Amino acid sequence: MSSQVEETKSNGIKKVMLSGALAALLLAAPGLVMAYPGAGGGGAQQDPGATQQGPGGAQQDPGMGGATAPQEFDESTLQSFATASVALQDIQEEYADRLDGVQDQEKAIELQREANEKMVSTVEEEGIDVQTYNAIANEMNVDQELNAQVMGMIDEAENR
Repeated sequence: MSSQVEETKSNGIKKVMLSGALAALLLAAPGLVMAYPGAGGGGAQQDPGATQQGPGGAQQDPGMGGATAPQEFDESTLQSFATASVALQDIQEEYADRLDGVQDQEKAIELQREANEKMVSTVEEEGIDVQTYNAIANEMNVDQELNAQVMGMIDEAENR
């Protein structure tokens, strides 16, 4: 019984580690990692010298201007984000399960690539780009009001 508990615990830890790895690795465009709402600590990582595209399409240089003002997102964009977030959670769970027990590194990399492509297309199918998705997720980490609003939208999207 003890070894069964240890095996279950080990598998649970593997899943958590794989989920964390997916969150950190998937949707990795050059210098960009997908952020998840509630991930804390900023979530997305980006090349500090890179120019970012804001939600309105305007180019922003993150190294200029000192403190950044809170970003504003319209209701439609936030709804797209919420719907995409629910779908991304499903994709992440699917690929964590598929990666569980994969011993071949080449196969694991291929599954990660496949998941990455699926996640990017899912976000884009909701009418937003990955940069906007990440900007909302990052803003949620610093704006509690936005966080509460979007988490409510995510709850609604999960119950549809």
